[in-house]
Amino acid sequence: MRIAEWTVDYGDGPRPVQVPHAWRQEVPLDWEGPARYQVQLPLDPAQGKPWLLFEGVSYEAKVRVDGFEVAVHRGIWDAFAVPLPGDRSSVSIEVEVTKNGGTTFPVREVASGFLPFVYGTFGGLFRPVRLVYGSSDPTVGLPAVPSQVRIEGCRLFGSLESKGDAKSQAEAWLASRRGEAVSASAKGEQPLYLRGVLSWGWYPELGHCHPSLDTIQGEIDQCKKLGFNLIKFCLWMPPHEMLEAMHRAGLWAWIELPVWDPSPDHLEPLAGEMRRLVRQYRHHPNIVAWTAGCELGRAIPARFRQELVEMIQAETGAALIKDNSGGSEMYGGDLREFGSFADFHPYCEPNFYPLVLDSLLHGARRDKPILLGEFNDIDVHRDLQRLREEGPFWASSDPALNAQGVRWQYDLPEVLAEARIETPGFAEDSVSKAIFMRKFVQEEVRQRGDLAGYVVTGWRDTPISTSGMVDDWGAARFRADDLAHWNGPTCLFRLPVRRPPWVHGGNRPGWVDPFSVFPGRCFFRVGVHSEATVTADFEWDILHFSWEGSQRPQGRVAQGSLEAVTVQALIPTELGEVSWETDKPGGYLLRARFGRAENTWPLWVLPESTPWEGWSVANDRDRQFAVLTEVAHEAPFLELREGSHRLILLEGEGTLPMPFWRESAYEFQNKEFWDHLGMRGHWERFLPLSPDRAIDLKALSHLMPGEWEVLMNRVDTRTYREHPILVQQGSVIVTTLRPHGGLGISPWGVGNNPSGRHFLDRLRSWLVR
Repeated sequence: MRIAEWTVDYGDGPRPVQVPHAWRQEVPLDWEGPARYQVQLPLDPAQGKPWLLFEGVSYEAKVRVDGFEVAVHRGIWDAFAVPLPGDRSSVSIEVEVTKNGGTTFPVREVASGFLPFVYGTFGGLFRPVRLVYGSSDPTVGLPAVPSQVRIEGCRLFGSLESKGDAKSQAEAWLASRRGEAVSASAKGEQPLYLRGVLSWGWYPELGHCHPSLDTIQGEIDQCKKLGFNLIKFCLWMPPHEMLEAMHRAGLWAWIELPVWDPSPDHLEPLAGEMRRLVRQYRHHPNIVAWTAGCELGRAIPARFRQELVEMIQAETGAALIKDNSGGSEMYGGDLREFGSFADFHPYCEPNFYPLVLDSLLHGARRDKPILLGEFNDIDVHRDLQRLREEGPFWASSDPALNAQGVRWQYDLPEVLAEARIETPGFAEDSVSKAIFMRKFVQEEVRQRGDLAGYVVTGWRDTPISTSGMVDDWGAARFRADDLAHWNGPTCLFRLPVRRPPWVHGGNRPGWVDPFSVFPGRCFFRVGVHSEATVTADFEWDILHFSWEGSQRPQGRVAQGSLEAVTVQALIPTELGEVSWETDKPGGYLLRARFGRAENTWPLWVLPESTPWEGWSVANDRDRQFAVLTEVAHEAPFLELREGSHRLILLEGEGTLPMPFWRESAYEFQNKEFWDHLGMRGHWERFLPLSPDRAIDLKALSHLMPGEWEVLMNRVDTRTYREHPILVQQGSVIVTTLRPHGGLGISPWGVGNNPSGRHFLDRLRSWLVR
């Protein structure tokens, strides 16, 4: 039974509360307690031995019955029970709670998870407290169910089918005491590919991480609509009811135990707490993977990680267990790793993703599934105006509401106070960039057979990130159509076309731009990754769309097909070739179909460059400038001369290193300029121009005094600091964009880079118009 009529006392007198309960803004965020909860509890001796079951208290709970201390429990995530006198009609209960994050229980000395680094710690009886009757401790976990997953080399096979309405966790514990088995029925084993999303347990409207059943069901419905078949619980333990609801909906769960950056001097208590957690959660049949911690680096001994893996294996018998999500190769430390799968967290620019993914493949190493346990985060612009109007506590500048704590990212208070309102279309451009990036990267993932699945970062925006599938208010940021091409059972992709350039006496890695070509023969290879063995026709066509940018098809210009192509489950396979001859520049759409699956890619046929008569190129290797100028190579390179049109490609002095794609949004200023270039909103056109630097406007103004007009402005989506990418002063344009490519898979050299060549042509024509 549930218990009502609790009170809590923060030192200023008792007040009524409803449990589950967290302190929220009733006290300053950095107050650690203790808070004292009290309730008068009626008992019924006729029902048997009474127990008071606490499903979750943060962090330390000292329990007193009729004034006598009977238990002290430390740990946020595991349940515990206290026996009550069986010969009384009522008892007085007091629970003294001290939360983690203060001087008594510092964040890194206990299993705090990641929430303190997202916002802060929380204290209270944040999960239900129940009165139950039975002969033994109701927190003794149910036996582990047989593994629902089998590993075969790099591939996974498994099944997940609910047996109907699952019992609540408390009911399941009691059922086990009566000798009732709780199990799940299984259907025939199927090839399994994990398509997951990362959850940090951030529920600001609750102040803790025990969402209601309505909230849980809403998240499940959204996840399935977007194509995900797994939720990874990153460094927090979800309510048992959430796992049960996911099981009914056919969703897998990945449990990552809440061990992140722990103090090396406090590992022994962590190990005992992790064992209790595993025993209390191991009966859920839809837990597909366990990781013993996350991004554990040099401070954590290999032996500790090994012992956690051995414990999870002994307690669960699960097929997928890993000691360290992210891995030692990526996050440092002892290179000995333990477990049955490899797990990496690649976070990088899209033009480098193919190379980074290739570097993580097995080669001659032993085959085992590779899961990308976190990756592909893309921070977008958040609605600053709405946050200013609503003033949520987690963005406040008042330390009582929003103390920095252990957060390394603490920008929102300053951002809301100082950031200017964005220009028209800024938010839309930010989201369209995220859609392009995620699609491009996920198609690269699906064509690598060593990879058995992924977890996209992340589910919901937080105070430190805006990479969520849903925004700060839980509203969907993307439509199902935005993810459908890559986040489903079948994904069509284009195989890269290789073009190794000859540089300084030998070949270097090189690729053809997958989205832009010069007139002539266009050639592509299309492949597929399917979760099932399929035989179907492969069909393709090329559609024309307007040069102005609308991708609404205006007519088919080419098509082809192959009949009855068979692909095996989980094995990326080439379907066929696309070859098309054209001498008509313009915008096109390549569309491919295989069975029920379809995908589309923009394709730009760009005109050959017109002669640059009267222009010359100068390079300053020391300062890393490339200058295209209408006058002879006079020095200094940056000297402004009347009547001299110049395009300056900046890489060294006058720049700052920063990613072009990640953690950024862009303002495209001067509509006439961008209409002339024809690139705004077409992010595929920027991929082969990707820089890794922005302009330091102060330094540039020192090198070339005067007023600069910012034409393309990078806005950091965490700090909202601004750094231009492209500026103009009179007859001079300066940019860090790279029409010569050369970073990652960007084509090497202007001659191999149609988008870069066209970009230069349009800049020149803008200057001399």
